[in-house]
Amino acid sequence: MMPLRIALTLATGALGGALFAWLHLPLAWMLGAMSLTAAAGILGAPLGTNRRLRIWTVVALGIVLGGSFRPDTFANAAGWPLGLAALTLYILLLFALGYGLMIAFGRVDRATAFFAAMPGGINEMTRVAEEYRADIATVALTHAVRIYAVVFTVPLYLAYVEGHGVAATIRPAIAAHTGIISTWAGGGDTGRVLEYLVLIAGGLAGWRLAERFRLPGASFVGGLIVSGGLHLSGTVTVQIPVWGIALAQLVAGAMMGARFAGLSLHHLARVVILALLSAAIMLGTAVLLAPVFTSLTGAPRLAMLLSLVPGGFTEMGLIALSLGLDAAVVAVFHVMRVVYVIMFAPVFFRWRRRISSVPPEAG
Repeated sequence: MMPLRIALTLATGALGGALFAWLHLPLAWMLGAMSLTAAAGILGAPLGTNRRLRIWTVVALGIVLGGSFRPDTFANAAGWPLGLAALTLYILLLFALGYGLMIAFGRVDRATAFFAAMPGGINEMTRVAEEYRADIATVALTHAVRIYAVVFTVPLYLAYVEGHGVAATIRPAIAAHTGIISTWAGGGDTGRVLEYLVLIAGGLAGWRLAERFRLPGASFVGGLIVSGGLHLSGTVTVQIPVWGIALAQLVAGAMMGARFAGLSLHHLARVVILALLSAAIMLGTAVLLAPVFTSLTGAPRLAMLLSLVPGGFTEMGLIALSLGLDAAVVAVFHVMRVVYVIMFAPVFFRWRRRISSVPPEAG
């Protein structure tokens, strides 16, 4: 039964992607898949998610984003350490704004407000929140809606407000299908095939090593580090074909949309309104402060904007790739954001224990 649910989810996502591509909307394959599966799930369609499929997709995206690192990537990275240091203050600002909103209007306990407002990864924040007996459903739903809103809004903002890369965002996956043979085989060059094998094997090995060392977001970070290293050193020069990136967008969007399956409209409405307000505040803050971080890092403003908006790091990386922005700086800043939050959120929570009267579970 579950394989049929997964198949229905992917088929719904493909239909949504095709519809958005036909409407010439930005990032059609991700946003279309995400939107139609979310709507279908809320209306009761028997959709399903598959953790293994999601992990394999994230591993592939880490390998893809690692390809954005080039031998000259860090030539202009002198300001990155200063920007990454300022990122900690930025995270605290986002948290303070989101926490204030949840406490004022959320009708939730302080522990739930704390972890729902913290701009970290949805899986990581849900796991940590569980240790402190927060409302896991509210925390997960708040993060999911926030990420959905950010992923949906940012491409539209970049395309229609900034006027950046509209044509690049609407190209359907099939447009690059005719180049599949030359892209993969390099016109008969077995060396390129070997490079692909090295890239894929290295990404998988990086994932497993990252899991062993308990790195946050191991399935994404491991492949990203190894792929980035291979491309930085010049060992590997090939890139994943455009159709492969579009397929990853489709799967990622469909899996994200399917998270909304089975949610009651009554419970959904209150959390969605709060999450949308939180997303709007965070997006506005990112737009306002992107020029500041640009001056600190020397990175392009739009790439820095994508680095600051608190969406999922895989989704923001995909958007950067699709728009031809500097995906390397986007990946670095989002990975560090999640690392900072995972490392310091529990410490900060214990230090501010008065925000919750419920102590953490033993062990």
